[in-house]
Amino acid sequence: MRRIAVMLVALLVASGLYAQPRFGVSEADYALAQLWLRTNCLAPEAQPLLDRLVARRAAMQQAFTRALAEGPTADEVAAVRAAAAARWRAQREFADRPEVREALPAEQLASLRNQSEEAVVRSEVDNFINGYKSNAMAGLAVVGDEAALRQLRELAGRGESPEAIAARGALAYRESLPK
Repeated sequence: MRRIAVMLVALLVASGLYAQPRFGVSEADYALAQLWLRTNCLAPEAQPLLDRLVARRAAMQQAFTRALAEGPTADEVAAVRAAAAARWRAQREFADRPEVREALPAEQLASLRNQSEEAVVRSEVDNFINGYKSNAMAGLAVVGDEAALRQLRELAGRGESPEAIAARGALAYRESLPK
């Protein structure tokens, strides 16, 4: 009987750990962080979302710090990869249609055909990862404490990499926010 009770407790603990959303925050905070990470967060209509982030400052800082460090999940990247490959195939099929071949100038048709699936997919995946991390940086700029801002300033000083450019943009965004 004692063994069964120990097993039940272990299962409950394990299921609670398994159900824990990413970034070590509550499900509601995780959903809020994901909303920010997946939208055009610098849009003028973002004020209601900004207010929600600021109201949950500590949890959002934790979520955005981890999002920046971890990036999107392997499943999210795989979904982007699959969608990019499907778009490339659809574009290729479209370019092979006789009416399209006749309608498009030769250089435009050649441009469509010269793009390899691998290059197109890699570009879309890179853009997704960079955008995700850029939104995490912008989120940190909104809710971050001095340590988070120090991290952004350090990243901003790393030349012209996409990460450095995004960090400079995040810091500029913070400066543009109403005080």
